[in-house]
Amino acid sequence: MGRIMNLIDRLYLRYKGLNPNTAQYTILPINQGNILQTYDAQKYTDAYASNADVYSVVSFLARKAASIPWYVYKTNNGQKARVSLERYKQLTKGLGHPGAFDRAVMERKAAYDENMIVEDSATARLLQRPNNYQGQDQFFEQLFGMRFLTGEGFTWGNDGNIDAGKFVELFIMPSQFMSLVADPSDIFGVNGWILQSANGNLPLQKDDVLQWKSWNPAFDSADRTHLRGVSPIKAAWNNYLMGTEAQKASAKLITNGGAKGALVPKPAGNQIPVVDEKTAANMQRQLADRVNNNDRYGQVAMLQTPWEFVNFGLTSSEMALIDTMKYSLEQWCRVFGVPVVLFSPDNKADNNYQNALRDLVTNTIVPMCAQLRDELNKWLLPRMGDTGMFIDFDIMALPELQRDMEKMVNGLKSADWLTYDEKRVAMNYEPKGGAYDNAFIAQGLMPIAEAAVGVDPEMNVGVI
Repeated sequence: MGRIMNLIDRLYLRYKGLNPNTAQYTILPINQGNILQTYDAQKYTDAYASNADVYSVVSFLARKAASIPWYVYKTNNGQKARVSLERYKQLTKGLGHPGAFDRAVMERKAAYDENMIVEDSATARLLQRPNNYQGQDQFFEQLFGMRFLTGEGFTWGNDGNIDAGKFVELFIMPSQFMSLVADPSDIFGVNGWILQSANGNLPLQKDDVLQWKSWNPAFDSADRTHLRGVSPIKAAWNNYLMGTEAQKASAKLITNGGAKGALVPKPAGNQIPVVDEKTAANMQRQLADRVNNNDRYGQVAMLQTPWEFVNFGLTSSEMALIDTMKYSLEQWCRVFGVPVVLFSPDNKADNNYQNALRDLVTNTIVPMCAQLRDELNKWLLPRMGDTGMFIDFDIMALPELQRDMEKMVNGLKSADWLTYDEKRVAMNYEPKGGAYDNAFIAQGLMPIAEAAVGVDPEMNVGVI
């Protein structure tokens, strides 16, 4: 909670100033008909810090998604460009299908020129530096992390206390402390948001907040559950409990494990040493001090009497704990849409690892980026007053899709019906015109009619 208060304090003190006492942030109290709906996501964010598997999977996804750069582009004019833009948006949501990447690159070229990046617009400057505390990578890593972890990602735009003004900063809000103020006359309506804090509740205007959420099959007209997202951890909560208890049991077992074997008297010739009661008591004290001591975990003590050491190895309970923790990690990978191969050390040097990376990008990362892209274009561009522009992530910056590019290049080599400029456009190069505006065929080819001259159709041999 302290981290949230620091953010609120900074926002209160900004000269652009978010003043909680201004009239424009006043929201109707609950007793006037508004329904304040809270979202129990605290346990999901706690799971990120308390479970190693959840932390590993979510942080991996957030870092991977944040590694893709975002830009603002100038869209082309005309109906054809608009149609190509819609096709491109749909194609990027299914790059795992054969040929989808090639077609998406061509439609993108027709929709906007990726080499014409807009850098001097208000939206572009805001995306490059969302606030004074984060760059683009950290901003998107936090946004994707909250979305993967809680099923919701909230972005609040600071308009400098100017009603419907342009945003001067963007901040990621904590989903676990965001409460929805519902419209009492519309079961799908939202009147605003409230950021809960220790010093009071901070009302936020509806238009200043972007809620990027997963779909929710639950529906409740009373508490408006359907207006909130669903955390993947909620679906796998039993797996979280199982994995957490397995980790605790493993740590407790190591802490109190004692020796990993037993000492038995070693026969001297044909005589087995006789251990009387006093000697046994002394041995017990030595075992407690030298063997079953937590500070000497895993060590073997030296005793005066000749002994043989019998190694017990891993017990059945220890083996069960290892299997449980492996199963828990596999479950988390399935819940978050991550190939299990990526967390298996046996496949790091295998080609399966590279294929798994590509599956992760095409089936999880890119579709999530495409969702966020649509939300940003719908929410941010109109507010910033930038028309004729398009916010997009650069799919060409993904190394996992380079093999798709190689396949496209090999296919273009044999596409003799295309001009060289059309091939250059498909490969994200600028058209050069002139001779490049012509189609060329492979040397040595001739029409079938010419090849049939001088052939006896009955003998099927050439006429001399």
